[in-house]
Amino acid sequence: MARIAIAGFAHETNTFAPAPTAYVDFTEKNAYANGMRGAQVLANPEFAMPIGGFAAAARAAGDEMVPICWYAAEPAGPVTADAFERITAEIVHGVATSGAIDAVYLDLHGAMVADGYDDGEAEILRRVRAVIGPHMPLVASLDLHANVGPDMIRHASALVAYRTYPHVDMRETGARAHGLIKWCLANGRRPAVAVRRLPFIMPPHRQSTMTEPCIGIYAELANIEAGDPRLASLSFNMGFHLADIPMNGPSVIAYATDEAAARAAVDRLGTLVESHEAAFNVGLLPPREAIQLALQQPPGKPVVLADVQDNAGGGATADTVGILEALVAMKVDDAVLAILHDPESARAAHRAGTGATITIDLGGKLVPGHKPFRGSFVVEALSDGPFKLTGPMLRGNTGNLGKVAQLRIGGVRVVVSEGRTQCLDQAYFRHAGIEPKDHRLVVVKSTNHYRADFAPMAERIVEVAAPGLSSMDPASLPFTKLPDGIRMHGKGPAFRHPR
Repeated sequence: MARIAIAGFAHETNTFAPAPTAYVDFTEKNAYANGMRGAQVLANPEFAMPIGGFAAAARAAGDEMVPICWYAAEPAGPVTADAFERITAEIVHGVATSGAIDAVYLDLHGAMVADGYDDGEAEILRRVRAVIGPHMPLVASLDLHANVGPDMIRHASALVAYRTYPHVDMRETGARAHGLIKWCLANGRRPAVAVRRLPFIMPPHRQSTMTEPCIGIYAELANIEAGDPRLASLSFNMGFHLADIPMNGPSVIAYATDEAAARAAVDRLGTLVESHEAAFNVGLLPPREAIQLALQQPPGKPVVLADVQDNAGGGATADTVGILEALVAMKVDDAVLAILHDPESARAAHRAGTGATITIDLGGKLVPGHKPFRGSFVVEALSDGPFKLTGPMLRGNTGNLGKVAQLRIGGVRVVVSEGRTQCLDQAYFRHAGIEPKDHRLVVVKSTNHYRADFAPMAERIVEVAAPGLSSMDPASLPFTKLPDGIRMHGKGPAFRHPR
């Protein structure tokens, strides 16, 4: 039996987003799980995060856990120094005062940027390593979108990433992290490691593991790992492109009994990924063309329109109104949209009450140069407070978007909320009184996570190039720190530092 200290601190940072991520965003404002301390971390045995899967595996193995804390926040701008220092200090202090422990597990993301640290996770790992010494196992689970730099590799005994996007294997990834800790303890050392960085950025709307080429890539990853008993773990991190940092980009990481086995695994998988480079392109339809295509589909099942660039899960504001304007202008008679983040409008609807008609400036308030949609809306339904999430990604978690309103203008219904999150779960519609399958067009502000819950009910999915701060075209962004020569998307232009 091992005694393991566990903690979590996760953030996916969009360095181009205008709003920083403050301490309160980790402790009070999360749309799917507020911050937890001590025993709270283990209170929900179904917790749909890696730390929940780690805890389940540890219990099954008879290991004792020392829970410290778990914090996550919606993607946004860089984490403030105040938030980073307070939470990191809480983790480090918790590890230092855990008594006699055999290992440490951290539930991280891999794409955190904090004030003063381009690689936030590397600094967290460095500080924990300084407390536990060079030999104790220190294993972290990562999001599939991790931007992994050399310092993360150096300070961790091992890193292991999700294998699905939408992320429906977060608990399984936590369990794999537990397996790596047991490997380290059984072998009395950390495994050998090999890393291969890939030469192009991958726009996230092309990264779905529900479509090719990623279905085949991850199937081969599993085959490689299972086919060599020397391998302890193999991960393919597709990277988070909205971060202007030197370690931005995809990578393959292998851990094995020896360096030769690790190197062979990363080279085999890396070569396969690079053979599919052309598939990781940008192409999207503008709103009117996307809507026209959707309306041409046979009736019976909804068509999902994905507002991929206004995705709160990528740090966007979730308040742009490009698709809404097109739906209304085209007089679409049956469309529903979620989630539009506008606290002012959500509160106005609650003040007016169900059945009232309100004239408001909806959305368009948070991105410079954008304008709200001015219109008269009928308040169809109101809700407030926590509700259960039911989709494959976060089933077992509780959501809370504060005040939520269903507003209708003509045949278009919009879910408006105080809280900001991406629409990755049909529960966000149902919380506002809308059953998505009963409508012709279903608009979701999300890049890929929506697929887990919405693809099974959809006639077709159409990705839309509406405005938003989560641009799918890396070449359109004002990078200054990227690795010199990395291609901006599959077969795209190479980044060059100004001379």
